[in-house]
Amino acid sequence: MSLLAGAVCSVAVGLGAAHAISTPPDTLPVSEVKPGMKGYGLTVFSGTTPEKFDVEVISTLRNFRPNQDLILIKTQHPRLEVARTVAGMSGSPIYVNGKMIGAYAYGWLFGAEAIAGVTPIKSMLDELARPLPRSIAPKGGGPLPAPVSSARGAPPRTASLSALRGGHAFRGAIDAYDLAGHAGQIAARVAPAIAPPESTGLARASTPVMLGGLGGTSLRIASDLLGPMGLDPLQAGGGSSANPEPSAPTRYVDGGAIGVELVRGDISAMGIGTVTRVAGDKLVAFGHPMMNGGVSSLPTAIARVHWILASQNRSFKIGEAVRSVGTLVNDRQAAIVVDSAAKAPIFPMRIQIDGVEGAPHPTWNVDIAHDQFMAPAFVSMAIGNAVEATTAERRDMTWRAVSQVKVGRYGTVSLVDFGAGNGTPLTADDFVRSRLVRAMGALLNNPWEDVTIERVDTRVRVTFDREVALLRGAKLLEPEIDAGAPARIRLDLQPHHGAVESRVIEVPVPRELAGSQVDIELAPGYEVERPMATPNNVAELVAMLPNQHHDAESVVATIKLRENGAAYRGQVASRLPPGAMDTLRPSSASNAPETFVAQVQVPISLKRFMVGKDTVRVAVRPILR
Repeated sequence: MSLLAGAVCSVAVGLGAAHAISTPPDTLPVSEVKPGMKGYGLTVFSGTTPEKFDVEVISTLRNFRPNQDLILIKTQHPRLEVARTVAGMSGSPIYVNGKMIGAYAYGWLFGAEAIAGVTPIKSMLDELARPLPRSIAPKGGGPLPAPVSSARGAPPRTASLSALRGGHAFRGAIDAYDLAGHAGQIAARVAPAIAPPESTGLARASTPVMLGGLGGTSLRIASDLLGPMGLDPLQAGGGSSANPEPSAPTRYVDGGAIGVELVRGDISAMGIGTVTRVAGDKLVAFGHPMMNGGVSSLPTAIARVHWILASQNRSFKIGEAVRSVGTLVNDRQAAIVVDSAAKAPIFPMRIQIDGVEGAPHPTWNVDIAHDQFMAPAFVSMAIGNAVEATTAERRDMTWRAVSQVKVGRYGTVSLVDFGAGNGTPLTADDFVRSRLVRAMGALLNNPWEDVTIERVDTRVRVTFDREVALLRGAKLLEPEIDAGAPARIRLDLQPHHGAVESRVIEVPVPRELAGSQVDIELAPGYEVERPMATPNNVAELVAMLPNQHHDAESVVATIKLRENGAAYRGQVASRLPPGAMDTLRPSSASNAPETFVAQVQVPISLKRFMVGKDTVRVAVRPILR
C-alpha cells in the first residue's frame, strides 16, 4: 500500500453527537515533531494529481491560536524556491517519518524564504469530530449534480438548514438591508480569526477566489465585498464543474485541489485550497478557516490547477473547478470540513437582455450558492456584469429590469429596477443597491424561518435614449378651488433633448380641507414610499417587497392631512378618528402601533422617469351653509 493510500483511513464521525478521536496510527502528534526532522508534502502544482515537495521542520510555536500550535517548516521544490508562500496550497498534507503531522496553512507576507506554518492534524481532526445538524438539505431548485456515492453506497445526505442561520446572517432591520453593510458585518466577525499576530507578517496562506467571466467593475465589487473577509478575488477562468469532462477525477484525495463554489455558469467564483485528509465521506482541508462561519452549506468541487503564479507579496494557485462534489459543512479555526455525500443548496438565475441589436450573448445563466450573504452578493454581480458586458456603449441609455423571484411556499415576487445614464455604460454598481438585491437580502436574512429561493429570472430592457425629464416647475392653474374639486397643476418637464413640455394633471383634494391652505408635494414615484406595516412573518414580507414604492415612471402628489395613520400587526389604517390611538395603544405592552401623519397619495403615470421635486399651495374655499 502506498503512503498516500495508507493516509486515507476511516475516522468515526457521525452526525449528531461529537465523537472522541484518538490519534490515528498514521499521524504524528506535535509532541513528537522535532527540529531538523525531514519529510515531504503533497500538493497539486499543475493538473489534478498531487506531487511531492520536500520539507524540514524548523520549530513549533505553542498556542499560536487558542488551543492550537503551529509547526514551522522549510519547503523545497523548484517551484516553491521561486514562489515561496503560496495561497491555494492551504491544506497540503505534510508528512514526517511517513506519518501526517498536519497541513500547510500559514506563511509570511513578503517573505524571502520558502517557510510555512503547519496546522497540526490533531487540531483538524478535532474539527472533523464536531457534531453537525442531523440533516443537511438543499434549499430550492437545481441541486448540484449528484455527488459521488459514499463508500457504503448510501444515497447523498439531505436535510434542513435551520441550524445554519447566523454564520453569515445580516444583523439589522430587514427592510433596511444593505449589501455593503452586510459585508462589513461579516468582515468584523471574521477579522479575529484571520488577523495575523500583532506586529508580524504571519498570516493564513489565504484563500484565492478564482473569478471567471467578470468584467472590471464586477471584479472591483468582488474585491470590495470579499477582500475584508480574508478572501483574495483573482481574475481567472471558469470551470466545467456542472458538465464535467469524463476524464475529471470523481473523488477527493489527500493533497488534491478542492474548490468552494460560490457561483458557476456564465460567471464563476471558486475559493481554491488543498485537501488534507479524506476520512470516508468526509474530509478536512485548508488548515485554517475560509470565513470562520461555523456550520455552513456551500457547494464544493474537485479542482484543477493551471499554474502557481509567483509574486513578491504572496504567490497563488490559478485553478478551476472540474467536477462538483459535496458540501462544505463546517468552517472552523483549524480547517474546513467537507461532506462529499451531501448536496449543497443552490438556485438558478437567468438574465435576458433585450434592446441591444446584434448582442452576441444576450442570455446569461448562473447557479448561485443559497447563502445569506453570497446569494445577494452574486445576484448583484451576475446581473450587473451581464448588463455591463452586453451594453458597453457610451451612449445615452435607459434601462428597466423586471425580476421574478420564486420563493418556495410563498409564490413569486416581482420587482422592478430602473435607471438612465448620460453616456456612461451600465455597470454592476447600478445593481448593488437594487430592489432585487435588497429583497434577496431581506428574504434570506428574515428572522422568522428559512426561506427557499427556487429561482430568479430577470429581464432587462434597454433603450439607447435618455428617457428622463427634469421637473422645471409646477404651477397651479387655479390658485383657489371649491371644496371637493380637484387642483389642476401644470408640470413643465424638460426632456433630455428638445423643448420644454407641459403636462396638466388633476389632484383630488379632500373635501374636509375646506377653508384651508393645502400644500401639494410633487415627487417622482420611485422616491415616494407607501405607508406600510412592518412585516411580522414571511408572508407579510413577500407581500410588502414589491409594493414599497409607487410606479417609477410616475409623479406622486401627496397631501398631508390633519389626522394620524397607524400600522399594526400587518394592517395599515391610513386615517384614524380622534382618540383612536389611545384605544390602539396597549397599556401593558411595548409593541404599540407605528404612527404616521395621514396623507393622500395620488400617483399619475408619466411613462418616463422624472427628476426633481416641487410643492404648490392651493386655497380651498370654505363650504357655505
